[in-house]
Amino acid sequence: MKNGERGFSLQEVVLGMAIMAVLCAGFASMLKYVMKSTVSVQSQAWSQEETRQALAKIERALVHAGEVRVASSTFVEFVVDMDQRRSYDPGADLDGDGIPNERDGDRDGDASQLAAAANQWRIGFNLCDDDEDGDAALDEARRIYLEGSTLWLESSTNGAAWGISKEKLAVNISTFMLTYFGNKANDLGKSIDLGDDGVSGTGDGGENDGIVTAREMDWVPAAAGMGNRSGGLDLKNERRYITSLRLKVGLDKFRDAKTDYTVETDVYPPLLPLKNSRCP
Repeated sequence: MKNGERGFSLQEVVLGMAIMAVLCAGFASMLKYVMKSTVSVQSQAWSQEETRQALAKIERALVHAGEVRVASSTFVEFVVDMDQRRSYDPGADLDGDGIPNERDGDRDGDASQLAAAANQWRIGFNLCDDDEDGDAALDEARRIYLEGSTLWLESSTNGAAWGISKEKLAVNISTFMLTYFGNKANDLGKSIDLGDDGVSGTGDGGENDGIVTAREMDWVPAAAGMGNRSGGLDLKNERRYITSLRLKVGLDKFRDAKTDYTVETDVYPPLLPLKNSRCP
């Protein structure tokens, strides 16, 4: 060692190491917090995106509904037009009248035929005709339901058994809820906005509030309505009031029994009120 130069004493080295340890511990704590916050933000973003994608798929399926056949809070079965089949060819000519399917209002040419009331669903113009290939079976029915944490869309073509054609809409679903509404502007709904008791003039909270609920569809009896007061929409005439469906979907992406994100929207299938008011 040259004259005038000195090294570090043991005490100085120990003190320096202690200071470095404190700084490193603080930096590690800050880094852990930043990483945890980043992962949390990313996880929330992923959950939001996956939930919205699931909701969009449900909306795309339901918007084509022309009739609701089963309506519960966790399960819906509905009828769609033949043109929603994967095998549907818009350029073909089903009845051979020279008009392609996509421009033919009566694709199977049976609009002028007469049928018994029980078979009326099989004839007529496309809106009311649910048997356009003439095989005496329903052209296309679909179901959406939650099984475990998987949301499924099932299809039944020409009366085929359920379970043959299944499409997975979303996974890790923790919440799936359906709510059904009618519309006072619709001919079928204008007389049943009578509240939870289903009776006019009692002044309960839901009477004349402008909202036609599933409770009112079921609870308002003839002659104002067609309900049987069973506690559910178990009659076809009750389900004819349905004009919109509210969807609530939640996702548990990390399967920790905690819903990461929930989204809600209303779907207004344009054919529902039209078909319900014009078809038998």
